[in-house]
Amino acid sequence: MAPKEKFKFKIENENYEWDNRFITGAEVRGVGPGIPDSMDLYVKRPGQPGQPVGRGDSIDLLPPGIEKFYAQDASSEAGNQ
Repeated sequence: MAPKEKFKFKIENENYEWDNRFITGAEVRGVGPGIPDSMDLYVKRPGQPGQPVGRGDSIDLLPPGIEKFYAQDASSEAGNQ
């Protein structure tokens, strides 16, 4: 029996592997040290701007390239200091 394919992604520049093609925002928040609910979660794909990811959103890890997840303080706005 062939080994099951692993899907690669990053959270804040740390590499991770996932056993399933899809991962939810809630699952991403629970990987590694975790991302608290006080932070907004985003995914960046090659050639695209970052997109917000809700807890129930399902992200497809199959397309070429490595998905990069990152968190931002929920009280901040992009481009503002």
